Amino acid sequence: MDGTDNPEPCDCPGCSEAPGDVIGTLLSGAAALVDDDDPIAAELTGAMFVAMVGDEPDPDGVRPLRDGLIPQLADRGGPEAVALLTAIAAVSPPPAAEAARAAAATIAGTGVPWPKWADEVAAEVTVDDCWRIDSPDGTDSVFTVAFRRAGRRHAMMVIVDHADCAAAQDILLLDGDQLPAALDELTRDQGTTRTRLDPADLRWHVEQALDARSVHDEADAELDDEPELDDDEGPPYPVLATLLDARLATMPESDRPPAPHHDAGPDDLADLLPGLLDGGGFPAQRRPGPVRPAPTRKLPAKRKKSQGPAPIYRVDVVLADSEPPVRRQLEVVGDTPLEDLHHVIQSAFDWDDSHLHLFETPYGDFAPPGDRTGHQSERKVTLEQVAPAVGDTIAYRYDFGDDWTHEITVAAVTDRDPTAVYPRCTGGERAAPPEDCGGVLGYAHLLNVLADPSHSEYADRRDWLGLDDGQAPLDPERFDPDVIERRLAALR
Repeated sequence: MDGTDNPEPCDCPGCSEAPGDVIGTLLSGAAALVDDDDPIAAELTGAMFVAMVGDEPDPDGVRPLRDGLIPQLADRGGPEAVALLTAIAAVSPPPAAEAARAAAATIAGTGVPWPKWADEVAAEVTVDDCWRIDSPDGTDSVFTVAFRRAGRRHAMMVIVDHADCAAAQDILLLDGDQLPAALDELTRDQGTTRTRLDPADLRWHVEQALDARSVHDEADAELDDEPELDDDEGPPYPVLATLLDARLATMPESDRPPAPHHDAGPDDLADLLPGLLDGGGFPAQRRPGPVRPAPTRKLPAKRKKSQGPAPIYRVDVVLADSEPPVRRQLEVVGDTPLEDLHHVIQSAFDWDDSHLHLFETPYGDFAPPGDRTGHQSERKVTLEQVAPAVGDTIAYRYDFGDDWTHEITVAAVTDRDPTAVYPRCTGGERAAPPEDCGGVLGYAHLLNVLADPSHSEYADRRDWLGLDDGQAPLDPERFDPDVIERRLAALR
């Protein structure tokens, strides 16, 4: 947005300066839809248009369709317009779908025929089988769901990478008769696990992965203005994601609360793949603890200048489920914004700040501003607002794939020490685990491997850590406050 009530101009076909010429070109290209009998091909065509405008900055994300392209197609009329409007309606969010469906019906009411596939696209979609397949080392997984509609079967697969915040890496679209062979291929390696899921559970998991990918894509690159279908490589990811979103909307919703990553937000990406030890391979992520309830307290007001300087908060930060505990004792000024506290914790635990994070508090969840999680911004809320008293506890979750959950407890609230510089670390125990090692269970497995030179993974794990021959492996008992102090000094 440009700071006014008017949205930024859009260069999609529906909002271009010469809409007549563009609409004519689109209708010419849609001629093949009229006589096609493949409903999936028609939906993919509609998905291209939805994908083109999916990042537009308006509440429903489809303003250029609803207010631009759809009315212009309706004005042109004809069988091509009916076909294109029907295809768009099949895969659009409700505001655009309703507008496209109504426009197509109006044109058809003048005697223009519907495309051959229109009835099948409008038919009820039902879910057959839902599967989750975990790789032997727990680093990636595939979620698979089969659909039936009008007597025909098709399936979609979502490949998830835990080292990339459990984000979706790719989406595959298969005919129903291709699915058995694909499942056999995926489970061919020894140690692979295959688990049947409830449809609501699969929808919840897949939405986490799609939303994580959406956040990453926004940071990495803009979606092409006109994604094209490639006969060799198949539809691009944004088009398949749009079709999959439409399919997920037909499935039952989970009772689980929402979490980071999604324009409306799913529960926790850390819960994307509950932990399973696969009998010797690198373990998958652990199942997180109970989900925090919705906030029941009103956030206290921020400190005013008239109240004087904020006191010093001594907080104990413990890595959840670590045994023996990995702990840091930190002192920070009470009015430190959560955004700055995030950097303090990153420094204290030697994290790389290369993954998403979230603060969970009794006053709601707080995330980085602009990350599209739907949570409150961490930038303007302070530690003393969300944990005002001694004994108060909040959680800091980092890397929703490995799920490093830090329990932060206010141990004391004191006056400033005029000789001290804040933030500072005043104590701690044990070294922090290395980044991307698979969570608490993965770290335990890593330590077991490094303690056994005869282990089949010993050389690979040392190579992954960058250890030279003869170099001692990491020492889990090592705690060096001087190193942490140097890192914190960079934040002052």
